Amino acid sequence: MSMTNVFVDYTATSRRMTWQSLPAVVRTRFADLLGSPVQRVQLAGGGFTPGFAAILTGVNRSIFVKAACAADTFIHPAYVREAEVLALMPHDMPVPQLLDGPVIEDQDVPWQLLCFEAVHGRMPGAPWSVPDLLSIHESLISIQAGLKSVPAHLTGGSMSEEFDNPDFRNVFEQLGDSSEMPDYLSGLLTRKALQDLQGLCHRAPEALRGDAVLHNDLRADNVIMRQKDNRAFICDWNFLSTGPEWADWVGLLPYARHGGLDVEQWLTNSPLTATADPEDIDAWLGILAAYMVVNGARPYLESSPYLRAHGRFTAKIVLDWLSVRRCWR
Repeated sequence: MSMTNVFVDYTATSRRMTWQSLPAVVRTRFADLLGSPVQRVQLAGGGFTPGFAAILTGVNRSIFVKAACAADTFIHPAYVREAEVLALMPHDMPVPQLLDGPVIEDQDVPWQLLCFEAVHGRMPGAPWSVPDLLSIHESLISIQAGLKSVPAHLTGGSMSEEFDNPDFRNVFEQLGDSSEMPDYLSGLLTRKALQDLQGLCHRAPEALRGDAVLHNDLRADNVIMRQKDNRAFICDWNFLSTGPEWADWVGLLPYARHGGLDVEQWLTNSPLTATADPEDIDAWLGILAAYMVVNGARPYLESSPYLRAHGRFTAKIVLDWLSVRRCWR
């Protein structure tokens, strides 16, 4: 795959397990939760994991479900974690309601199931619009208030510790010492830019200190714009972390900027970022770009064919924004 053309269609990134590939006991349990035989299965197109995720439609209702077996040591812990988090989150937040999270066995192998209310809507970003970004912003403010009541043992690790990793901190220094700049970054990273980014990455662990509870994986494919009122529902809560209250919001804005929106005014006007130090915001963007550069260069995954392209695409749009904010060109 060419690394020059790195655009990602987030509505079609997943390679999911099929309905028929699920054990019969899992399909039966989902039908019981649905309350009728399953008449239609609509697999989730977004995301980067092969775990089963779909809207199931029966006679009178629909539900959204996920399933993973314990043999999958990546997906299963994520679904277990999500079940733990959602079971204790306030019910009035713009988050799909978890109806049940049973664990069942098939041939002595545990399966984690998740059953949600089905939020009928669409993914934002196709194209990005001011009403969608406003709705996401309102939901994030509501979620920030609600997450203050989440028990401490569920808040996960800190963003500061997660990104205090030499693989991320030093990647731009290594690119500066190498004659092999990735194609998709050529022409974007000057010597001045690489030196600036190195400084931002070293600032990041301090910039990301904070005790706000965060989603920590916010992008378009983790948001549903509800059809009836355009309210933004935030999904996939298995990466809960702590950090500055503005981190989720800032991490989403590069995608909206790439979609043509003026995100600088959102930084200025949002209560999440209005008082944040611009250097701290840039440090977060810098280490986020570093993380994506590193992950975008890792080997192709057959089970997640667009994961590396996502890393390269995100790195490119974050760095493009930083090039303007930091006056690299």
